Amino acid sequence: MKFGSFIFCFFVFHLFPANVFGHGAMVIPYNWFDHPQWVEMEHGYEYGFVGMKSQQMCTPGADIPKHRVCPNPEHCEGLLNKHIGLACFWFTNYTFIEKPTLFDPKLRTYAHTGYEDQILHNPWRAPGFAPVATPCGAAGGNPYGCFGDKECGNDNGGYQLGPKATEFEFAHDIHVTDWTRGDHVEVAWGIRANHGGGYSYRLCKIPNEGRKALTEECFQQTPLRFVGNKQWVQFGEDRSTRFEFPAVRTDKGTFPPDSQWTKNPIPSCNGIHGGSNYLNPPCINGTQFPPPGPNLEGHGFYFREPKKHFPFSIIDLVEIPKDLEEGEYVLSFRWDCEQTSQVWNTCASVRLH
Repeated sequence: MKFGSFIFCFFVFHLFPANVFGHGAMVIPYNWFDHPQWVEMEHGYEYGFVGMKSQQMCTPGADIPKHRVCPNPEHCEGLLNKHIGLACFWFTNYTFIEKPTLFDPKLRTYAHTGYEDQILHNPWRAPGFAPVATPCGAAGGNPYGCFGDKECGNDNGGYQLGPKATEFEFAHDIHVTDWTRGDHVEVAWGIRANHGGGYSYRLCKIPNEGRKALTEECFQQTPLRFVGNKQWVQFGEDRSTRFEFPAVRTDKGTFPPDSQWTKNPIPSCNGIHGGSNYLNPPCINGTQFPPPGPNLEGHGFYFREPKKHFPFSIIDLVEIPKDLEEGEYVLSFRWDCEQTSQVWNTCASVRLH
């Protein structure tokens, strides 16, 4: 397992269009970035938590000043979005697996690219094996710099030397969600740019030293199991829009051993760009795999029409183990990508009773 390599970095920079609007984040339970605020919607402003509000999965964190997450302003001058502390812009960039363990065609999400060799070592090809800089994401994706002494930023591969979410001092009180041990609870995430792959939810009890002492190894001790073989998309906060379809899950070839992961159910468009270079959202040349329902396809972010992106959240049920101790925990969402060499993380605080 390793961070970066010349071949892969060249591939990411020159074959993938730069996308610095943020790519995906957990929205339920409310994540560390989410707090009551005024949210600009199509019909006007609403006050409250952002949560599953339509097309707002990245909004939490928009109030974080740029200088607090980008220590060198020169690296961020060209970024497409002036708000770069967004919840869906905390991740690990340029991270790879040593060898693939996922071969089932039903689990593949970017099998029709024409660049199979170049994406063979991206995280989803061995779920959970790619190393991460932090279990809750790092602003800009490159907390230690970019592959050696090479700089990144200005629309190339995020930006470097941003803080880790576990060490970041938020200006608001972090919301805590109450759960009961043994219960089945809903979790949800939203996609801003669809890189395929799949995801897992994990728990870690907060150490005595606080958030800064959270480690990936701790979360790996308690990966949560999904409940049943169904999942849903929901458009905004209106539960009546919820659409159910079969989930595709696996616990084979995953890390930790036997941990359960769910395939990202939304197919990108065929080709290495996944549809990000299309003028309109529909996949005019077909999808990487059959979509689960109408209008559930595409890249989610389109460079020619940046205001068009997915208006829905992806919902699952997970089971909270009965044998966990009561107390304060953190839930980590981990999305291992297949199109790109990235792992996206979001964390939320929960209290188990």
